[in-house]
Amino acid sequence: MTVSIGSGCHPRWPGWRTGEPGRDDVAVVRAAIWTGGLTAAEHAALAPGVPDGLDRQPDVLVVGGGAVGLATAVACRSAGLGSVVVLEREVRLASAASGGNGGAVSPDLHALTDPAEFVAFGRVSLALHRELDARWGTGLRTTRWLLLWPGAGPAQLPPGYQRLDPGTVRELEPDVALPDRVTPLLVTGQGAVNPQRLAAVLAGHAGAVATGVAVRGVDVTGDRITTVHTTLGDFAPGAVVMATGLVPEPWAAGVVQRRVKGHMLAVAPGPWRLSSVLSSEVGGGAPQPGGAIVCGGTFDDGDAGPEVRPEPVAALLAGLHWLLPAARGATVTHAWCCFRPVVEGRQPVIDRLPGTTNGWVSAGHFTTGVMMSAGTGRALAQWIGAGRRPAGLETFSLP
Repeated sequence: MTVSIGSGCHPRWPGWRTGEPGRDDVAVVRAAIWTGGLTAAEHAALAPGVPDGLDRQPDVLVVGGGAVGLATAVACRSAGLGSVVVLEREVRLASAASGGNGGAVSPDLHALTDPAEFVAFGRVSLALHRELDARWGTGLRTTRWLLLWPGAGPAQLPPGYQRLDPGTVRELEPDVALPDRVTPLLVTGQGAVNPQRLAAVLAGHAGAVATGVAVRGVDVTGDRITTVHTTLGDFAPGAVVMATGLVPEPWAAGVVQRRVKGHMLAVAPGPWRLSSVLSSEVGGGAPQPGGAIVCGGTFDDGDAGPEVRPEPVAALLAGLHWLLPAARGATVTHAWCCFRPVVEGRQPVIDRLPGTTNGWVSAGHFTTGVMMSAGTGRALAQWIGAGRRPAGLETFSLP
């Protein structure tokens, strides 16, 4: 049986080609603040092209060169699973949500809103990100968050949360203006990274990485994926991991999924003091090394256009001004958008491809792909190596 998956990996945006290698829809990611902070070597690592002598029979073939796909390839190599090949359709790795998000690796921020299993997995992933940084220098840094919770705040705080009074907030962040009727909550020991730098570092340890190669379909014989058809020819892998953002066809049958657009911006350093990541109903901002602040992202469900729109950018800037009045004269240096994959009822999906014994999928990470990438990669490598689902993934199955 041959099945086509080329059109299932990206949305059909008006005027944009789908399923074609080398598209220039990475422009929105190139507009992000992260791109300018990369070295020449990191830029080169993100656009390797097709290496000579690419193995057509790898032990593991990873489809998708975002944070999850690259982390999975790294974990498979670290687990000794043999040769690994990564195929990315675009000309640049981390060309979609991975390269355009805020780079937060902050699982405890989800403790008030997401299931305990999700938070626990995120904490494991943060620990693995710290190991990757210690080993290869991904640029992971430690952050703290100041959450401005509406009303009286939760009756019971999760571990690691601290309720603050206004006086303590003024000592901690003297330039922050507390809105009325909020409860300040402090969360420490979280992480953040330049997501494009993370992708560049992972690419250097992911095996053979090829960009500008689109997958056209697969042959399934019995319960095994035997051939993966691409614009570069055929591959006959031992195991296949689809790290394509959304669940690809034909396995997407019955899966409700979509991509949700989000805007972000960055402002230049200015005459204010901000050490904590701010988060509230009205807006927020994440201070960066060097003094810039990154704001976002928005949730622009239903907006399928690739262009950056002024209205969401203005809303982000207004939210920053509300909480940090000293930033009202700040210059916006970057504004960009990206599309985050959502699988309804799941965040994320980490599962075996139905009907196969050698195929896996990771999809629907929404805004947390970078955060969850290290944990997802290790879990998939363990599953491929042992042949059974690792503990902790029970709630991440396909619907």
